[in-house]
Amino acid sequence: MHEGTSDVDVRINEMIHKVEEEFFIGRSNELSFFQEFMQAENPIHRITHFYGEGGIGKTYLLQELARIAKKQQIPFIYLNSQDFTHNVQGFIEYLYATLVSQIQYPKDDISQVTLHDCLTLLNNYDEKIFIAMDTYEHMEDFDRWFRNAFIRQLYPSVRVVLAGRKSLTGEWQESPAWRKVTKQIQLHPFCLEETLHLLNKSGVNDEHHINNIWEFTKGHPLLITLASISDFTNKNYESTFNSNSDILSKLTKRWLTEVTNDRLINIVEVAALFYQFDQSCLSEILNQDIPNRKFNQLTSLSFVRKTRRGWSMHELIRDAIRMELKQRNPDRYELLTNKIVAFYYHRIIKQPTEEDIASFFYHLGDDLIQSIFFQEASIDTTMYLDPIDEYNFHEVEAFFAYQKNNISKSNTKYYNRRTNSSIEFDASFKHNQLESELIGPEYIQQIGYHGASLLKKNGEVIGISINVPVNEQTLPILSKEPVSRAYFGNLSNTDKEYYNVPVEKTTSYFIRYQDYIDPTDNAARSFLLYSLFRLIFSGGKITASTPLKLFQDLLYKFGFQTVPGAEHDDFNEDIPTPTFILDLSGPRLVPYLKQFLQGVTKQNELDILIEKFSLTKREQDIMKLLLEDKIITEIANDLFIAEITVKKALSRIYRKADVKNRPQLIKKIMDII
Repeated sequence: MHEGTSDVDVRINEMIHKVEEEFFIGRSNELSFFQEFMQAENPIHRITHFYGEGGIGKTYLLQELARIAKKQQIPFIYLNSQDFTHNVQGFIEYLYATLVSQIQYPKDDISQVTLHDCLTLLNNYDEKIFIAMDTYEHMEDFDRWFRNAFIRQLYPSVRVVLAGRKSLTGEWQESPAWRKVTKQIQLHPFCLEETLHLLNKSGVNDEHHINNIWEFTKGHPLLITLASISDFTNKNYESTFNSNSDILSKLTKRWLTEVTNDRLINIVEVAALFYQFDQSCLSEILNQDIPNRKFNQLTSLSFVRKTRRGWSMHELIRDAIRMELKQRNPDRYELLTNKIVAFYYHRIIKQPTEEDIASFFYHLGDDLIQSIFFQEASIDTTMYLDPIDEYNFHEVEAFFAYQKNNISKSNTKYYNRRTNSSIEFDASFKHNQLESELIGPEYIQQIGYHGASLLKKNGEVIGISINVPVNEQTLPILSKEPVSRAYFGNLSNTDKEYYNVPVEKTTSYFIRYQDYIDPTDNAARSFLLYSLFRLIFSGGKITASTPLKLFQDLLYKFGFQTVPGAEHDDFNEDIPTPTFILDLSGPRLVPYLKQFLQGVTKQNELDILIEKFSLTKREQDIMKLLLEDKIITEIANDLFIAEITVKKALSRIYRKADVKNRPQLIKKIMDII
């Protein structure tokens, strides 16, 4: 405290610190590291950088570190990059004023302070001392000077702690020397236990409410706090929706402080509508070229991360922006989402890929599909499928051995933040026990390794997927094995001929089995389900058979139909288990996808053209009638204008669309919508 501070202020300050200390939870690894960092006489790292998105708790962590240092009587000089002008003199005066408030009286004239004065105070201090700089993400314009003119001059007794939203880049990583002396530590959301602890301290003890808040926040500390003091647990849908929107809006405002200009805000808004995005798809939807510089600004934001096929926005801010846009401007929201669906539809027609088909179904907006197939794990780069072969078959045997010894009921929930609702997945102990008897390493050896994969995370096996390719080698096996025999054992001669193809010509698959080390691991389940999208463009027939209602509902959502006469009781269920089929053989892919586009109305199509060609009100009226195949005379009569007026307007539309005549315009319109 500064000299002269009143007793009342001291008591208030101490009370605040006491409450903050009481409410500080988690971060055990970070605190352990700091204890070692503080005690070590000659640590390898001289600089520690804690980073993570807005609201993750960086400032609270620095405050806790300050309390730990104080107990050891080590000065902890807390600075915030937002509290001084980013020039040399502004920093010097700010640092000196903060320093002397803790370790010695200031000079009479602080305006005459130099960098040498500050360094002298720090380097001549008899014991260890910490310099902490919060909100370091705002130091980009001052980072080079701070690193090279200030930090380089510090003695070993001075330790530096930084906290910012983004990992340190540039010279911090490119220089071997700076890499050696700097330790970067990412702060992650709380686990369930830590979330429970914080909610209990905030007075939330109801188990149902705690589970809802956990699902909604995914352990994000600021969201947990906002949810605990809001109307989040209200059972009224409208009230809950507004509460959710308000909570996410507060978080979004904090994160969007990184976005410094209006044009980038517009790009962020559109990027939030994508599950994954890249530069070309944003340019297409915005109908403008996005310069590399602008796109780099977007991808450098702390809440944007690299994925396998592009970039993705953090799910919390993505949901927040969508909910806010849908409330604020529902017409624009619908226009943009329909444009995105059409964008992926046309990409699939030209050259289908797993990612594009997945994105197409995601942007159709079905809550069940989005909740189950598109957990954040779907784009988790630490998970991958490892094809099964001789070299790793011992891992297959170990997986099934573990499963047989650890049979349990599978019960888990998928949460949808925008609807604040959960979808339950339930597989009984009896079902899982029976599957362990029907499926094992021998099954994979019978059908051959192709089509079976291990799911791994950071090299460890966490699941398995078996999608049997149907061909001349596997057809006899499928015709005899439980679950598949009900369909493949009763094929017509025509169907037998269709499936009985050489291995290298396989296009049809039987989705047989997916299982996980942890039956409650939604992330693993979503990853494996997501991987099934590649089967849609295989060009054949996809079959499956399951008694589990959730999976049956999903199959119906994707257009699967039940096969008459292919029911069976191989799962010993009270109700016979149906067999499902999706026929995408021959030229059926385009009509299959097109049936999902029925929600895009004529008005949506017109809205797309209005934005694409920047049409005036008169041009919009004429375009609407063009879409109804009306000729110039009919358009003039309907709009009560002269034919010459229609012709002039059409000429302007042709120029905007970069075409020469009506047939070219119609062709271009069809390509767009």
